[in-house]
Amino acid sequence: MKGVVKYASGPQNVEVREMPSPELKPGHAKIAIEVAGICGTDLHIYAGEYPSNPPVIIGHEFAGKIVDIDGTDEFQIGDAVTGIPTTIVCGECQYCRAGQLSLCDQRLSIGSGVHGTYTKYLVVPTWSLRKIPPHIDMLSGALSEPLCCCVKGVSMITTVKAGDVVVVTGPGPIGLLTAQVARLEGAYVILTGTSVDEERLNVGAQWADQIINIENTDLKKVVQDVTNGYGADIIFECSGSAPATRSAIDLVRKQGTIMQIGLHGSPFEIDFFSAELKEITIKTTFAGSIPAWDRTMTLLEQKKIDLAPIISDVLPLTDWKTAFDRLDRKEGMKILLSPVD
Repeated sequence: MKGVVKYASGPQNVEVREMPSPELKPGHAKIAIEVAGICGTDLHIYAGEYPSNPPVIIGHEFAGKIVDIDGTDEFQIGDAVTGIPTTIVCGECQYCRAGQLSLCDQRLSIGSGVHGTYTKYLVVPTWSLRKIPPHIDMLSGALSEPLCCCVKGVSMITTVKAGDVVVVTGPGPIGLLTAQVARLEGAYVILTGTSVDEERLNVGAQWADQIINIENTDLKKVVQDVTNGYGADIIFECSGSAPATRSAIDLVRKQGTIMQIGLHGSPFEIDFFSAELKEITIKTTFAGSIPAWDRTMTLLEQKKIDLAPIISDVLPLTDWKTAFDRLDRKEGMKILLSPVD
């Protein structure tokens, strides 16, 4: 089977290779991948900015169907499923016991630590799987994992109250999903981007109370007008952009909260003194968790989240480089890859 493989450390070093089909193991399921999503983390792996264990098939977002299974009655062959990327953990530390698998020191995730989803077949533990609700198509089902990350950051780590004014910086897939979840929690949502994000901002308008192109409009003035001069209650920084994180300190109110959802990929300087003077709470989030996965699937079953408008393209696996380059240029939104023989 063909797989998109990070074959060596450092920038780039990714190519399509013929890989052996994985064998079923006890307590595992073999999944035929139908589509796999491209995440910002995959771009960081390609750029050599995120740790991986080469040679490894990259990709961690997926929707597929079970073709073989061992050791469970919860799932059947033919079930449409998605899954939790963090599949190898110690199972004993305080983080594992709390379902915060991404924080386990021994964690290995599909697509970076072990073989991932940019291929035809994937073998994962059955406990990591979640059934895709019947009313959700496979393309949308592949977005369950990024949605889980947003649910964790917005609903489980950050306290959003009805009527809070929140600013979401970066209208990529994570920003658009964050805007939806924040609005579900009752927030007044201001979604921001630049001129290159025009298409994404227009899509996001259906989930935001205001959309702002920061190159044409004074964002701080907009925020102050909405908040009687105090500043936003919460900033959800979803772009992984250093300037956006810096500006969050200026936009948030005194004793407000900044939640950093987007990954930066490299160090940067920040004026922490300004944050100290405002008594700001700065939080971060990384990947999903078991509690967030369960809440995510409930939201999908309740039809509370709209995933389809975020999908812009489905390309064959062999066009992965075209897809990566487009996303680097901020063209399209969520691009999915489909396996090839």
